[in-house]
Amino acid sequence: ATETADGMIIKPAKLHGGLWRTYEDHRMATAGAIIGLRVPGIEIENITVTSKTIPEFVTLWESMLKGKA
Repeated sequence: ATETADGMIIKPAKLHGGLWRTYEDHRMATAGAIIGLRVPGIEIENITVTSKTIPEFVTLWESMLKGKA
């Protein structure tokens, strides 16, 4: 990224799989799950932290991925 006087110029790069760190933050875990829909190989470090806002997140997410939601 290059900083400009009024912002930044960011050159996109191809995303790839890997460990998505949540830092024990439910928002980071949710973001990683969403990104994982488009980027193969994303592994969420601790998806259970999503229970802070949606206790049944993991079950709901798995059902959605199986086409049962």
